[in-house]
Amino acid sequence: MTRVTASLTLFLAACASGGAGRESNPWEELGHGEQSGPVFHLGGTVRHVELEGGLFVIDAADGTRYVPTNLPTEYQQDGLALEAEARRRDDMASIAMVAPLVELVRIRKAPAGTPSGAAYLVGTTWQLEDLPGTALADSVAPTLEFPAEGQAAGSASCNRFSGPVTVAGDSVTFGPLAVTRMACPEAVMRQESAYLEALGKAERFRVEGPFLYIYSAGREKPLRLLHR
Repeated sequence: MTRVTASLTLFLAACASGGAGRESNPWEELGHGEQSGPVFHLGGTVRHVELEGGLFVIDAADGTRYVPTNLPTEYQQDGLALEAEARRRDDMASIAMVAPLVELVRIRKAPAGTPSGAAYLVGTTWQLEDLPGTALADSVAPTLEFPAEGQAAGSASCNRFSGPVTVAGDSVTFGPLAVTRMACPEAVMRQESAYLEALGKAERFRVEGPFLYIYSAGREKPLRLLHR
């Protein structure tokens, strides 16, 4: 087994829902509340803010600060690293507008030793399986590669692309991407444009089992890619 394959195996094991580490560090379900809307993964650190008598916020790995409406008492510890599934509560206003409100769906303390996505994506290759809003042509399935740290490449459908990628915590941004200029059937070019647009607006990612999910601005559902 190569170093890259071994590293990826460890990373996927840490992210999979049924591993031994997960069993010893189970999720605490907090319910779905009265709101509907997309649920997103939130990894970060609890901070206590001296404002309006004091409140606890979550500083996410991508630098975004959130105010949880239902953070359990046992998680109200300054400096505590945690994972959560949450949904935005844009229908409400936070105290002094310090940060957007989120309703936590489930929560747990961050597993000890969970590896960094930046390190473990290097050397991996993924194939797109789901591009919400676009029917994929199986014969020209797009791919995504991380050939070296800070680099991304792959097939957009018709053309190849390459360029920089920045990964920090669970945040990810691509570009600018250089793309070759071959012409293909119209349906393939539409698929290619949609894929490149989604990568260009990527904000965060998560790995679960053999799948890589990439969340893009303006898209309710993420791209889903399968490890190859």
